[in-house]
Amino acid sequence: MIKRMLSRVAFEITARITHEGNEYPAEVKNVSLSGIYFSKGPDLPLNASVTVRLELASTHSEMEVKVPGTVVRKDTDGFAVKLDELELDAFIFLRNIIIYNSGNAEVIDKEYRDYLVWRSDKNEYIPT
Repeated sequence: MIKRMLSRVAFEITARITHEGNEYPAEVKNVSLSGIYFSKGPDLPLNASVTVRLELASTHSEMEVKVPGTVVRKDTDGFAVKLDELELDAFIFLRNIIIYNSGNAEVIDKEYRDYLVWRSDKNEYIPT
């Protein structure tokens, strides 16, 4: 089993999950740059392809990102979605959330660079 490579931060927000043309409300518990853990949401099968929509709104602006993912784990507390790919706007959105909640941009950026190398190089992760 591969250990978690990316920092995960608590971030509770309502999201929307689309699966096979149906949209469902879901409650995010925590996020990383590779996945999202939901405490509430639809009962989807493992390996289900989904699209996760996250929205942040304030009195002055709104931001929304949609990210494709796959349900990779289910347990008694919720389920996890692995993010299949991050477009630039989704990466920046999640990165900013994680940095704001962790306070360490350099560590977050290094972890993500190492993660990308691992994903592209035979899935062999060697921390530098």
